[in-house]
Amino acid sequence: MSGQIELKIDSRIQSGKEKQSSNHTVMGNLIEKGEVLYLRYEEDLEFGQVSTTVKIDQEQVTVIRRGALSIRQQFSPGQLSETIYKTPFGAMPLQIRTERIEQLVDREKNKGRLTLRYMLYLEEDESQRHELSLTWKGASQ
Repeated sequence: MSGQIELKIDSRIQSGKEKQSSNHTVMGNLIEKGEVLYLRYEEDLEFGQVSTTVKIDQEQVTVIRRGALSIRQQFSPGQLSETIYKTPFGAMPLQIRTERIEQLVDREKNKGRLTLRYMLYLEEDESQRHELSLTWKGASQ
């Protein structure tokens, strides 16, 4: 199961009483190496292009973004991880506490869904609840 995919990205963020949501669809690639899946895609953001790789294995998910911004996020249920978020405007330390990872992959039909639920802790005790869902299917479907 490898090849070009259509990837739908849904994001919901709650910070205090404020809620934000976004969704968009991009073309990307799915690479399978043993039990590990890699989703790769490019995004054009306001301040430049970002290349994203999502590594999905049985125990954890890693999101690596490079380009106009850079970050490496590690998601493992119940675990707290630390990272540095680098943007054109500066770098900021973040902490992530993963609440839940849901994976539903159909290798025969070349489609799947990954949902991450986590708390993101910023500077000065500010926290945000995030939910990120990636849904993909083979580009020819």
